[in-house]
Amino acid sequence: MKKLIIAAVMSLGTAAFAQEATGTPENPAPSAPSSRQMNGPSTGIEAQEVGPAIGDAAKKAVGAQTSKEEAAQTGVWKEKHAFTMEGTVKTKDDDDITLARKDTLPEVKLDVRDKTKVTLDDKPAKVSDLPEGAKVRAKFQLEGDDSVALELKATSPKPKK
Repeated sequence: MKKLIIAAVMSLGTAAFAQEATGTPENPAPSAPSSRQMNGPSTGIEAQEVGPAIGDAAKKAVGAQTSKEEAAQTGVWKEKHAFTMEGTVKTKDDDDITLARKDTLPEVKLDVRDKTKVTLDDKPAKVSDLPEGAKVRAKFQLEGDDSVALELKATSPKPKK
């Protein structure tokens, strides 16, 4: 009996909704929103085109470069936007240096480029000249997933007594 009552209610409910005057696309109901309300005012520009256009305009306005090669050629690395850190030389070669940091901080590997300024005891040097254990104050910037050294100021390690 319950099933019969539920079936009757469902049928009547469906029939009631079906009789509601919603109109058709060709002849919409008076209560239906207008196409202007549905679509909003038209600017003639698709939303998908706006984001890239804003990004390009912003790059032109601030002078941002679009490729790493252009950035390297024009010296986009500005020291005023650099991060700083201190550590001691753990390993090094001509292309990168790994610095050990205090306490439980992880080691940091910095890419060394041709434009990286390297000094040892306030004298110009190469990364290969830096002895292991030398204290280093580094200025660096992030370039994608890489940390690029802008400046490495090293101090020779003190001899152990």
